[in-house]
Amino acid sequence: MAAEKELKILSQSDLDDLLRINEFIGQQDENSLVSELKRAILDSGKLELGQWKSLRDHIREIEELIPHIDLIIKLKKEN
Repeated sequence: MAAEKELKILSQSDLDDLLRINEFIGQQDENSLVSELKRAILDSGKLELGQWKSLRDHIREIEELIPHIDLIIKLKKEN
């Protein structure tokens, strides 16, 4: 009996999430998140103090995810 191929089907929600993630990761233009942050820093008057604090809190959340991302990268390299 021939080995059966495993068929992976993505839901529309999964596909939408992947497209959003890929679009975010692939942004290299001047509208990327990093470019926007650089512009805000260069013109620090664009944001109020509360907005800067909120932005820092969001960045802190991302920093907490970095070890997990590093682990995923390591595991994918090993496969």
